[in-house]
Amino acid sequence: MVIKLSARAVFSVIALICIALLLTAYQLQYGAQRQQPCPLCILQRYAYISIALVALIGAIHGPRRTAGMFYNAIIAIFALVGAGCAMWQLSKGDTMQSCLADPLGNFVNTLPSANWWPEYFFATGGCADKYPPILGITVAAWSLLWFGLFAAFSLALIAKAMRASRAAALTKAST
Repeated sequence: MVIKLSARAVFSVIALICIALLLTAYQLQYGAQRQQPCPLCILQRYAYISIALVALIGAIHGPRRTAGMFYNAIIAIFALVGAGCAMWQLSKGDTMQSCLADPLGNFVNTLPSANWWPEYFFATGGCADKYPPILGITVAAWSLLWFGLFAAFSLALIAKAMRASRAAALTKAST
């Protein structure tokens, strides 16, 4: 059974997932876990917010093929940037003892949003800080998984729209 969702529904689901992930990050930071975010975590938050904003715009717009491909391309780009940050954190986190004092930490903590909402956008944790995994997976690995899903899903939707455009063009040309 194939379920067909409108572009608005797809973009709404993407936005809701991103918002849920951002709320989860807030809960991990201020709940019982008290996990302090490192600069790479903050950059991933920006990527989730960017994906959510593009998806919300797409949900409001309800685009057809071309605009839908555009929104999905932007989502895929932000997802790949977020995945890059998560991979960097997973691969280099143990060796980045002073990520708060290096140029990355300085950059993240001097962004305007770090002053607007410091409780959420100011990096206070170290990149090498170890926290207990969630269902056996670290937070950075969960983040990489979600970014990978967003990128793959968006790229698949672009490919589907391109195939549909080609099929429509061939049908139009044959008539």
